[in-house]
Amino acid sequence: MHEAESLQETLEFLDEALRGVDVTLDGDDISSLKSSLLEPFEQELDLLAPIAPPQEGPRHQSEPRGRRKTNYNQNKARQERHAELVKLRGEVENLEFTLKRLETIRGKRCSGSLGHKGKETNGKSAWKEACVRQLKRRLRAERENMHLRKCIEKDKQLVKSMQNLLVTRPALWNMVYPGTRQHTRRIEIPTGYMREMADLIFDELAVGVEASYREVEGLDRAVSPLLACLPTCEPLLRHAINGRRIEAFCYNDVPFGMTETGNAWWRYWNSYRGEVDSVDDVVTESFGWEISDAANTSATFYVQQILRRHVENHRTVFVWNGYFEPFLFKGKRIRGVYYREQSYVLIKPITQGKEESSRVSSCEMITPYILEPSMDNDPTVAAVTKFVVSSMSSDIITWNEMVESLLLDQARQN
Repeated sequence: MHEAESLQETLEFLDEALRGVDVTLDGDDISSLKSSLLEPFEQELDLLAPIAPPQEGPRHQSEPRGRRKTNYNQNKARQERHAELVKLRGEVENLEFTLKRLETIRGKRCSGSLGHKGKETNGKSAWKEACVRQLKRRLRAERENMHLRKCIEKDKQLVKSMQNLLVTRPALWNMVYPGTRQHTRRIEIPTGYMREMADLIFDELAVGVEASYREVEGLDRAVSPLLACLPTCEPLLRHAINGRRIEAFCYNDVPFGMTETGNAWWRYWNSYRGEVDSVDDVVTESFGWEISDAANTSATFYVQQILRRHVENHRTVFVWNGYFEPFLFKGKRIRGVYYREQSYVLIKPITQGKEESSRVSSCEMITPYILEPSMDNDPTVAAVTKFVVSSMSSDIITWNEMVESLLLDQARQN
């Protein structure tokens, strides 16, 4: 209010001053002069005036951002519902089947049991439980048969489609490359070739058997001091020939004579199954051999073997040489390596008071032969060799246990 009064006084003073001036001014000049003089005061009044809140203008909608690419399966829920529906349909079929069977059985039971209600004896309850168990087994078997029939139908369709592919492929190839394809197929290995190879291997094994027989006594004397430091039936493993040959030794004392023990060993060896050609004290055989362990790792071998028995006054010696070639290891074909085995069993009488006893010394030697030098560091070959070596100790222990069991059975029968 004070500022407004001072402004009014100022305007009156200007009017009086303009009247007193001799210079004549028209209306436009007066108005322009007033505006120039009053402009600073009007600006101050504008600043002192209450500031009105700014009116919010219309909000502009933000522009939509670009759509992100979906990184999830949009049909996941639908697929899950479909899978659950299929599962429920299968359960419904099984339940309907079980219900029909139970209704049929109940109807037969009711029709045959009218007028015969009474107390069940213990025998009847036992029969009832047996029938219930039998019914459950039959229902389970029929459900399994239904499932197997469905699986067989699917397998038949798959086989049929594969047959169609195999039939059409040669035709398509001939259309693309006419006259340039040779047709090959697998056939049985010629019998003559296999017999010739087997005969060559047996000839080498026969020579090895004679050489091993001459080395038995020397090896036994060299190893006996080492075996004396070990418990009975505890195998001794060692490497020889720059680590290439692996040797396993063991001894076992049995309370039977040398002749009885030797005969038990001979029966044990003749119990093998395979293509056996036994003449006097020589066994020539070929067979398949499988090694497996607790971890379900298995290996399959083709084996040729010659064993010779030497019965002497002061000892009985079994010497054998074997050739075995790995065929499968962990389900995969193995090539490029084979193994030679040189083993013996030496039986000597020992004196323990008045009782007759024998000492059985066993030895197994295995040498790997790699056909190509580039396969020396092959991990598969190394794994097969390690697997074979790990079975040597169990082999010797099995020999001794089996022969000892034969001797004990024979003693009980007598």
